[in-house]
Amino acid sequence: MQTSPKLSVEERLLALEDRQAIYQVVCGYGYAVDGLNAAAVGSCYVDDGVYAVGDIGKMEGRDTIEAITRDPGHLAYVSAGCAHMSTLPYVVIDGDRAVATCHTMVNMHGDNGFFIGRLSASRIELARQECGTWKIVHRQNYMLDGNPEASKLLGRLNDGPKAT
Repeated sequence: MQTSPKLSVEERLLALEDRQAIYQVVCGYGYAVDGLNAAAVGSCYVDDGVYAVGDIGKMEGRDTIEAITRDPGHLAYVSAGCAHMSTLPYVVIDGDRAVATCHTMVNMHGDNGFFIGRLSASRIELARQECGTWKIVHRQNYMLDGNPEASKLLGRLNDGPKAT
């Protein structure tokens, strides 16, 4: 995070608190979805949030996103052993909007131990809520399987929330 001598201590503290809260949302999703905690998954998103996964499709609305925890395919992953994980995101904050860019992966358990079952590039757009918390407005994932959209997404690292 770059700081400017023009920012007050209070402004710098708020920026650090915002960044920490965004980290919590980004990594908290994985724990919640693997813990089959629909309410916690939903709490990461605004009511009309979108989770778009390039090779799977788009889930729109908190209820639809929460339903991941009841999906038979997801339940099979969890019962076999899996972990949804995010790398530390690169965060750009602009007022009450932010973007977090990171890699996300699903580690899975198989006959020969653990392996990475999915590896994606992720751009997570967030908004500060009236209560001060941060929630996901739109999350876009593209598989890192040679898909050029994944590289383009990661290349937008410094694009803030106003860049669509």
